[in-house]
Amino acid sequence: MALLARKMAPKVDEITRRLESMKEQIKILHLAETVAKRPNKNRDRLPSTSLVESYVYGRENDKEELLKLLLSNESSDDQVVVIPIVGMGGVGKTTLAQMVYNDDRVNEFFDSKAWACVSDDFDIVGVTKTILKAITRGGCDYEDLNMVQVKLSEALTRKRFLIVLDDVWNEKYEDWDILRRPFLVGSSGSKIIVTTRHHRVASVMSSTAGYSLKELTDDESLWLLARHALGRTNFDRHPNLEGIGRSIVRKCKNLPLAVKTLGGLLRARSTPDEWTDILNSEIWEIKEDQSDILPALRLSYYHLPAHLKPCFAYCSIFPKDYEFDKYELVLLWMAEGFLEESKASDLMEDTGDNYFKELLMRSFFQQSSSASSRFVMHDLINDLARYVAGDFCSRLTDDLEENIKCTILDKVRYTSFTSSMYGASQKFKTLQKAKHLRSFLPVSGKYDGDFYIAKKVITELLLELRYPRVLSFSGYSISDLPNSIGELIHLRYLNLSGTSLKVLPESLSNLCNLQTLRLRDCWGLINLPVGIRKLINLRHLENFNTSQLHEMPSGIDQLTSLQTLSKVVVSKNGGFRLNDLGNLSLLAGSLAILELQNVTNVQEARDANLKNKRDLDNIVLAWNSEYDGSLSKVLQQDLLEALRPHTNLTSLEIEFYKGDKFSSWVGDSSFTKLEEVSLRGCTHCKCLPSLGQLPALKDLSIQTMLEVKAVGTELCGKDCSWEFSFPLLESLTFDDMPEWEEWTCLSSAGENECHFPLLQKLCISRCPKLKSIPVLQLPSLSELKLQKCSVGIAKCLYNLTSLNNLDFRQIIGLASLEDAFMQFPSGLEDITLRECHQLKNLWGSSNTVNLVQLKSLVVSECSQLSSLEELAVLPMLKYLKIESCSALLSLPTLSGLNTLEISSCSALSCLPMDKLLLPQLRNLGIRHCQKLNLTPEIVIEDTSTSIESLEIVGCPCLNLRTMLGSVYSFASLRFLDIRDCDYDLDQLPTPSLERLSLCRCKNVSYLPSGLGRLRSLLLYSCSSPLLFPQGDFPPTLKFLDIEAGENLQLKPLSEWGLNRLTFLERFYIRGGYPGLESFSGSGDDGLALLPPTLRSVAIGDLRNLKSLSTFLRGLTALRYLHIFNCPELGSLPKESLRNPLQTLVINKCPLLEKRCLMDRGDYWPMIEDIPCVEIRSDGIKSGSMHFFSYHSD
Repeated sequence: MALLARKMAPKVDEITRRLESMKEQIKILHLAETVAKRPNKNRDRLPSTSLVESYVYGRENDKEELLKLLLSNESSDDQVVVIPIVGMGGVGKTTLAQMVYNDDRVNEFFDSKAWACVSDDFDIVGVTKTILKAITRGGCDYEDLNMVQVKLSEALTRKRFLIVLDDVWNEKYEDWDILRRPFLVGSSGSKIIVTTRHHRVASVMSSTAGYSLKELTDDESLWLLARHALGRTNFDRHPNLEGIGRSIVRKCKNLPLAVKTLGGLLRARSTPDEWTDILNSEIWEIKEDQSDILPALRLSYYHLPAHLKPCFAYCSIFPKDYEFDKYELVLLWMAEGFLEESKASDLMEDTGDNYFKELLMRSFFQQSSSASSRFVMHDLINDLARYVAGDFCSRLTDDLEENIKCTILDKVRYTSFTSSMYGASQKFKTLQKAKHLRSFLPVSGKYDGDFYIAKKVITELLLELRYPRVLSFSGYSISDLPNSIGELIHLRYLNLSGTSLKVLPESLSNLCNLQTLRLRDCWGLINLPVGIRKLINLRHLENFNTSQLHEMPSGIDQLTSLQTLSKVVVSKNGGFRLNDLGNLSLLAGSLAILELQNVTNVQEARDANLKNKRDLDNIVLAWNSEYDGSLSKVLQQDLLEALRPHTNLTSLEIEFYKGDKFSSWVGDSSFTKLEEVSLRGCTHCKCLPSLGQLPALKDLSIQTMLEVKAVGTELCGKDCSWEFSFPLLESLTFDDMPEWEEWTCLSSAGENECHFPLLQKLCISRCPKLKSIPVLQLPSLSELKLQKCSVGIAKCLYNLTSLNNLDFRQIIGLASLEDAFMQFPSGLEDITLRECHQLKNLWGSSNTVNLVQLKSLVVSECSQLSSLEELAVLPMLKYLKIESCSALLSLPTLSGLNTLEISSCSALSCLPMDKLLLPQLRNLGIRHCQKLNLTPEIVIEDTSTSIESLEIVGCPCLNLRTMLGSVYSFASLRFLDIRDCDYDLDQLPTPSLERLSLCRCKNVSYLPSGLGRLRSLLLYSCSSPLLFPQGDFPPTLKFLDIEAGENLQLKPLSEWGLNRLTFLERFYIRGGYPGLESFSGSGDDGLALLPPTLRSVAIGDLRNLKSLSTFLRGLTALRYLHIFNCPELGSLPKESLRNPLQTLVINKCPLLEKRCLMDRGDYWPMIEDIPCVEIRSDGIKSGSMHFFSYHSD
C-alpha cells in the first residue's frame, strides 16, 4: 500500500493543482452551474424581431461642423481633401463619421461613397479592394495592387466621392502615399474622412488641422444614460436617480461608449440603492496602470448575468474589427455548452438569439456599418473581452514569434487563426501544448482567395486534439479528411465549407455529439456518410452549393433534431426518399428539393408535409433539366400540388417542372409574405400561373417557357385586372421564351395599358417573336435590358424618368436610339449596345436627345455604325468602349473622357492624337485595329497628357515610335503594355513607368534608360538581333518575367546582374537556353546568381536542364517554386526544399514527378509540409503567366 501511495501522490497533487486552476478560471469568468434540459421538439420557433435602434446624443453640432467641411467646394493645395476626426477611444469618432456618411445631404452631394475599416493592420491591398467593391458595387478578383488601383482609379475618375477610412493607426507617410494614388483623379469636392486616436496620424494624412472630437457634456451624457438605462431622455419619472446618474457619467469621463455600456447594465436596476452600488463599486478604483480597460466597461462586464459572461468572453477570439454573423456565433456558443435550456424557450438556438440580443442591447456588440446582417465589437470592448478571457483564449497570426509569447498554451481552450493563403505548419506548431483545446476556428482576413494547408498539418492536428467541440477548416483547399476525424467524439461543430473535399470519411458518422455540420460551397463533394443516421444530435446540415452531390443516403429522416437542411436529392433507388422529410418537423430557413422526377408516388409528396413546416421560408422544387418527361403530366401536376408549402414562404423557385399547367397554390393570395418567385425551364406549360395577387411580390423571373405564346389576364388572377396586380413589384424578367408573341393587360377602361409604379428592373431577353406588348408606365424603372427582341417593345415603355442604365443586345430593327422610344429617357448614365447590326447612328443630330448625364458607353459588334459624332457634346462621358464596329471611320473630340478602349475596328484608320491626348484621359487601350495610324504631322502647343495606363495590341500601322517618342509627353504614364509591334522601341516614356509589358515585339535588346521607378518588367516571345539584355536592369525591379520564345537569345544568367536587384521578389524564365544542362558561374558577389529577396521563382521549357543547384542557391525567402517542361531534370537541391516553401508546382518533369509521389517518392518527406503541392503531367499553354501568378500573404 505504501508503494501505491508513493506512486499515486504525484498524480493526486497534479489533480489538485488542476482543480485549483479550474477554480480560478471559474472565478475569473464568473461562471455558474447550470443543468441542460432536453428540448421539446414540438414548440414553434420564436419570431424574428427588428434590430435595437441606436440613439446618438450631443453630436448635432459636431455633425453640422463636419458637414460644412464635407460639402465645401473651397480650393485646396491638396489634390484630395482629407478631414481627420481625432479623439480618444470610445469618444464616438466612428459614430460621428456614420452620422455624416448617411446624411441625405451627403448622398446628394457626392456621386459615390465607400467605407473601409483600416485598423492597426494597414493592408493597402485589402483596403483598396474594399473601397473598389463599394464604389463599383461588385466583386474584385485582383490580388495585384497595381491592377486593383488601376480599376479603382477608373471607377473614381471625374467623380465627386466620399471615402471614410475608419480607425487608422499607421503613421508611415509612404504607405499613405501609395494608398491615396487612386484618389487623385476625383472631381473637385471629393473628400476623405479619417478617424484616428492620434494627431500624428492626422498630420501624416492631411495638411489641415484635424477635427478634434471632445467628450460629451455632463447633460448630454446624462441624456444618453437615461435613454439606455430608462428608455427615456430624462429623469422626470425617476428624479431620485438623476443625481446618482450625474455622478456615474462623470466617472465614465463622459465617454459615449462607457456611458452607453453602463446604461445597458443599469437597465434592469431602478432603485437608488442599486444605482448607488454601481457608483460605489470597487472596480472604479482599479488603477489605470494596472489595466487599459475603462472602469465603466469592467463594471458592465462584472454585472453581466452569469450566463452571458462566458458568451462574451468567448468573443475574444475575434480579431479587432472582425465582422461576425449572429447565426454562426450562436452555433458556436451552443457547441461550447454556453446556452441554457430554459423554460421559456425549447430550442437552444432561441436561447442563443436572446443572449445575443441582450449583449447587443447592452452595447457589447454593434451593427456593422458595411453589412446590416453582421456585427462588430468596438476596439475597447474587444480589449475587455481579451482581458476577461485571460489565457483561455488565443489568436494565431502570421507572426510566429508573437504566437509563441502571446499566451500560456496549456491553459488555452479557445483559439482562432487569421486565414492566410498558406496555413503553413509552423503556424500551428504553437498549439502542440494546447492539449485541452475546445475551439479551433479560422477567421477571414483581408485575403479573398483560396487558402492552402498541408495534409500532414491536418493529420497531426487531429491526433493532437482530444477534446475539441468546435473545429473549422472553412475555405481551405483540402481534398482529404483523415479517418481520425471520427475519434473526436466531443465535437459539436464542424465547418468544412469551401473546401475541395470530394468524399467525407465514413468515420464522420461516429461523431454522435455533432450538432452542426457545414458543407456549403463544397463544389466537388459527391457523398455524405452512409451512416449519417447515427448523428442523432445533428441540428444543422448546411449543404447548399454542392453541385456534384447527386445522391444522399437514407436515414436522414431519423435526424429529428434537424432545423437546417439546405438541400435534399431524391434518390431513385435506396437513398433519400421524399417522404423522409415528414419526420423533420423543425426544418427552418431554406430547403432545395432536387431530382423530383424520381418520385413516382404522389403520397410520398403528401407525406413530406411541407404545408405544415411553418419555419421554411425559401423553397426550391427542381426536376432534372435533362428529364425527358416520360412520366405522365397528370402525375407531375399532382406531385406539385402535393408539395404545397406553408404560407409563411418568402421565396419560391420551380425548375424544370414537366407538367402542362401549374398547381392552384402557385400564386395563391394566401401567400402574403412571398417576395420572390422564379419559374425556369417549365417547358410544357402553355400559360403562366396567376401571380398578380401576391401582395408582397417584389421579384418575378420567368425563364425558358418554350410553349407560352401569349400572356394576358391569367397572370393577374381570376376576375382581376392589371390595375390592381403586382402592387410591390420591383424586378421583372422574361427570358428565353421563343414562341411568345403577345402580351396584353386590359385595364378596367379597356385599354391595353399597365402601371408598375415600383418596378426598378425590367429584362426581356430572347423573345424574338414578341411583337405586341401593352403600354407600360414605369416611373421608377432604373435598369432596362432588352435582348434578341423587336425594337417595337421599347416604343411601348413610357414615363422613363428614372431610367439610368440601358442594355440593348441583338435588337431587331434598331437603326437609332432616337427611334427606339416614344419618350426618350434623357437621364441615362450607362448605355450598352451589342450586336445591333442595323444600328447606323446613336441618335443622329436630333434635338430631342440630350444625354447630359451619360457617363459610360459601350458599343460592340454594330457592323453598320460609321460615326460617333454625337459624343462630342456629352460633358459627363467618362468611359467609352468601342469593339468590332467594322464600319466605324473616325472618332470625335472627346474632351472629358477618362477611359477609352478601341478594339477590332477594321475601318478605323486615323487616330486624332491632338483630340485624344488631353489632360482628362487616364486610360487608353487600342487593340487589333489593322489600319489605324496617327494623324499626319501635327503641331500643338501642349502635348502633355495625363494618361496613366496605355495598352497597344496588334496595330501594325500605328507608329509607336512617333507616338511614344519625343513628340508627346507621357510624364504620368505608370503602366505600358505593348503587343505585336514591329517598331524599334528604344524610346519609351519612362519617368513614372512602374510596369512595362512587351509581348511579341521586335528589337528589345536595350531597355530604355530612366526606368528609375519600374517595379515590373514582363517580356513574352519578343525578338532581338543582339543578346538580351544589353545594359542593366532598373534597381527598383520587383517582378521580372522573361518568356524567350524562339527569337530571343539570352546572355548567360551570371551576366544579368540579378543578384544586385535587392527588391526583386519574383523571377520567371521560360526557354532561351536550348542546350543548357545546368546554370554555371555566379553573380557579382561570387556566390548566388539570384538575390535572396526572391519569394517566387518559375522556370521552364529547358528540355536539357539537369541541375538547378546553382540557380536556386541562397534563396532563403523562397515561398513559391514552379518548374515545368524540364524532362531531364531529376533532382532539386535539398536546401531549397527545406525552406518554408508554401507552393511547389512540378509539371511535365517526369523524373521529378516520380521522386515527389505522395508517400512513395524519396522527396515526399521533404515536401509533405508544403501547404500547396501540385504534381502534374498536363501541358502549359503559351503565355503561361496566366497560369503562373504571384501572391503575398
